[in-house]
Amino acid sequence: MISKFYKFLRKKGMKSRIVFAFIVVPLVLIAVIFLLYYVISANILYDKSEQSAKAFVDMTEENIYLNTTKLEEQLATIMQQSNFSAMLAYPDEDTYKQAFEAYMSENSYLRLRKDFQLFDADAHLIFKEGAHIYPLDTILERKDEQEENSWVYVEELKEIVLIQNVRKNQQLIGYAVCGFPLDALSPSFTRMDREGSMLVIADEQGEYLFGTKHLPSDIKFDFSQKSFSLREDNYYVTSKKVRGMDWQIVSLISEENLYQELHNFRNMILLYGILLTIVLEIIAFFIYHSIYDPMNNILTTMRSIDEERSLVQRVVDDGNDEVHQVAVNFNELLDRIEELVKTVESEQEQKRETQFQLLQAQINPHFLFNTLNTLHFLALMNDDKPVGEGISALAKLLRNTITDQKDEVSVAEEIENLKNYIIIQKLRYGDLFETVYNIDEEVKDCKILKFLLQPIVENSILHAFEEDREHQLLTIRAQKYHHYLKISIGDNGKGFKPKERKNSNRNLSGIGIDNISERIRLMYGEKYSMQIQSSIGFGTIVTLLLPFTKE
Repeated sequence: MISKFYKFLRKKGMKSRIVFAFIVVPLVLIAVIFLLYYVISANILYDKSEQSAKAFVDMTEENIYLNTTKLEEQLATIMQQSNFSAMLAYPDEDTYKQAFEAYMSENSYLRLRKDFQLFDADAHLIFKEGAHIYPLDTILERKDEQEENSWVYVEELKEIVLIQNVRKNQQLIGYAVCGFPLDALSPSFTRMDREGSMLVIADEQGEYLFGTKHLPSDIKFDFSQKSFSLREDNYYVTSKKVRGMDWQIVSLISEENLYQELHNFRNMILLYGILLTIVLEIIAFFIYHSIYDPMNNILTTMRSIDEERSLVQRVVDDGNDEVHQVAVNFNELLDRIEELVKTVESEQEQKRETQFQLLQAQINPHFLFNTLNTLHFLALMNDDKPVGEGISALAKLLRNTITDQKDEVSVAEEIENLKNYIIIQKLRYGDLFETVYNIDEEVKDCKILKFLLQPIVENSILHAFEEDREHQLLTIRAQKYHHYLKISIGDNGKGFKPKERKNSNRNLSGIGIDNISERIRLMYGEKYSMQIQSSIGFGTIVTLLLPFTKE
């Protein structure tokens, strides 16, 4: 995953990566943190607002319950006054009405009343105090018939009305109606000054009755919902039923007002985010150019060098960062390349001189081979066959040595070189020894180091054979052994002791046995080797294990 992301970044430009690191990532983190903060803060504000609204609704409900209970008790006390019953019994007698008026003015009962009226059972007005006459028929329609008293809101008068049944001997004889202002129930209806909030009263069906702010009469609340929309504004709803009444107290808190501070903070964060983005862009601009400009300087120098084919230019950078180190290393690399170019040019010049010298030197081998061929024909003309064969073998050896520059030859070619060498040695030693070749056909094409076997054969001729001994043999065997090329060179000469091997290695026609082993190790590796077995009076066998590789 990390490697894929790394490869993805490497496919983008440096500018894109810096913008991503310094602008996109910080802004995304800020946005995520701000979103989390906003959601958490909104939930906290809502919870606190809900708790506050519930407490306020509970307090208002308690005030309404206590005040309505108190007013109901006071009205019941007034109805027990003798003049009250007398007015209903003798509605045409003013004496009772005057006495009742004096009674009402002397005590503090129902002191917050605005109007007080008494009706008989047929809804005829008996007594009136105040400026208004209540529409009894409308009030009775809203009154619960099962209740002896009820509270009704009269929209036309903006008053809360308490209507009480008047009975005598369990028989309904009239109605007492008393009107009060809204704050008679609770001061919350006149003193609630919280912005964006309102307190309203609704009936059990959710229909709006009255409140701290006037609302359309057709509004209906759903008490199971926690939100309410009004005039495209959203409000959070908290409600509670008033004890002993069929009213519901509803607290409405404006969502916009509730989150006003949070919205202000959001706007401030957005402003800071814009300012931060501008600052980050400025910082990213300078950081980008602090990296891109020196890198572009290096790339421009590279392109200029490639186009002009000149190593004279150098990167000029006065920084002290990693890019400066790249520039310094690049300049040093150019210096070394320039030196190498000069060296190669010098070597090429020397090579041309060497080739000229080699072309000139080829004349001498050609003259030498012509001379040897002339001597060869002279020997044959004089019937000196051994000398002729020796000169011919020497010419072949010299040709393989001087003109053939290959490091490896085939086994067949190496055996041919050995035969020519032995022919030359027989000119000196005559029939001192005989040579037996046992070369398998499948190994003749295998590759072998040139002149690897000649020093071993020369060592046998010089040190193994004795002049006064007959039937001395030199055996050369080449075969495939497992995955190796196995070559054995053995003689039945005088042999030597293993302890004497160190001294005997020291002179092997100018090339020691260790030199042959080192050639094998350097060319083929440690797994290939040369082994020597020798016994005094029985001879010596040198075995080579080489790679089985054909041309």
